[in-house]
Amino acid sequence: MKQNGIRILALILAGIMSLSAFSCGKEETPSQPSPMKTEQTQTEGKNEQAGQDKPTEKTGDEESLSAENPAPSEPAETEWSEPDYSDFVMPEDTGKLYLYVDSSMGKSIMNPAIERFKELYPDVEVTYEIVDEDAFDTRLQTELPAGSGPDVVFFLANSIPDVSKTMATGLFIDLGPYFETDAEIDPGDFVDGVMRCGMYQGRRYFVPLCFNAPILVARRSMLDELGIDDPSDFDSLTEAARRYHEAYPDSSLFMDSSSIETWITNLRYLVRFSGMRFIDYERGLTECDEERLREIMDLMKIYYDPNYVEYDTNKADRLNGDYMRVDCLLKNECLFNDFDNYYYAFSRVKKALAKAGDEAVAFVPRDMKGNITAEYVQSASIPQGAKNKLNAWRLIKILLSDEIQSARDESRLGNSIFWSGKPVRISALRKDFEYEVGFWGLDIEDPEEQKLLDEFVELWSSPTNAQRLPDTVSRYINLELMPYVKGEKSWNDCYKRFMNTLELYASE
Repeated sequence: MKQNGIRILALILAGIMSLSAFSCGKEETPSQPSPMKTEQTQTEGKNEQAGQDKPTEKTGDEESLSAENPAPSEPAETEWSEPDYSDFVMPEDTGKLYLYVDSSMGKSIMNPAIERFKELYPDVEVTYEIVDEDAFDTRLQTELPAGSGPDVVFFLANSIPDVSKTMATGLFIDLGPYFETDAEIDPGDFVDGVMRCGMYQGRRYFVPLCFNAPILVARRSMLDELGIDDPSDFDSLTEAARRYHEAYPDSSLFMDSSSIETWITNLRYLVRFSGMRFIDYERGLTECDEERLREIMDLMKIYYDPNYVEYDTNKADRLNGDYMRVDCLLKNECLFNDFDNYYYAFSRVKKALAKAGDEAVAFVPRDMKGNITAEYVQSASIPQGAKNKLNAWRLIKILLSDEIQSARDESRLGNSIFWSGKPVRISALRKDFEYEVGFWGLDIEDPEEQKLLDEFVELWSSPTNAQRLPDTVSRYINLELMPYVKGEKSWNDCYKRFMNTLELYASE
């Protein structure tokens, strides 16, 4: 969706949260979070490796901030009581289904799903429209707060300013009882960690349809040179980054195609890999480990290049596919190659490094709590005001079926109907990669290819969690903390402004 879509959806949420009452029928709504409190934690000497420098001593205004905010003990994870769905009864069949989706999703995903729905439920009257983005946004803005609108709402991740804030409004029904009581749903069919997203206070409000796994690749010879055995945990990854910059100050942390400033990539990945959430709506507080956040921003600082030129003509070769897959590593111009979601690129770099007498170490980073966190891309939900909830649920089941999860978009050379991610259904995930093997002319019967394919599927199936840092929070990090990275303001000043801005946003 366009940026105005994000703005309009934000207005929808603001309008809903300001209503004193909202007619929701008999569906349960989540409890509202308590007024936001601030929780700041500071770590000391975590997972120090041999040769790792201790954090820089604080001086002046930085010490005053620590004195004002003494470090509390690490809070325990909140455990919500398991909902009791024993009295749940599926809604009645109204014989209708009402939908409209924006044009960016309708052609690839919804068309085949609707056709399948009509085959399975020929007696249901389906009203289905594909509308342009502006009309879609306008209709959602006016209809959802009034308890009307489509029976199913489909979202791209970046079209929801803050998914947790959205769930806290009570706008959508709890899909937990549907999953629990429907015999056609087997949780073992899906990537378990990814299906953990869309949960709020123990209840499910969003169903992920596809996701991304941030696979990184490094050269074994370089990791050995840096004294890093396993870079997959966050502390080892950041220590490898520090040592790499000391040894190769002109190289980048992640693959640099010259098409975007490297600090943008560094900030996006490092914050994402850390697992920091900043706002916990379930517990009703903002939370930030100041010392770990500063470690990230200090790492950003040493890699920051104020003279970086986007689309530098001297780096034109970097837009070449071979450079982005392999040469950036072979030429030692980056430590990690951050891959897209195509198997061919993975197979290519594994084989090329082996041919060069090296080994490609591939992994999905673990965050500071040890979670392997994926990023959800597209999701579905049923609004409280939906008039045809049973048929809405039937459509969601079709979207999760092997038939739709494995479907191909012939307008895109037969690639997956999920343009920006991979299916959450495990069987469809493997089929998607097997299709790539044939598409690129690789030999599926080759034992080496089978081994690489198995490894790739295992990496994509490994997430233990899924989330997406709200775009709003990402923007605040950029606005309030980047002046420290650029040497324009002190850490204390930037951090205070960031936390103040965060608290104001969380309490809206």
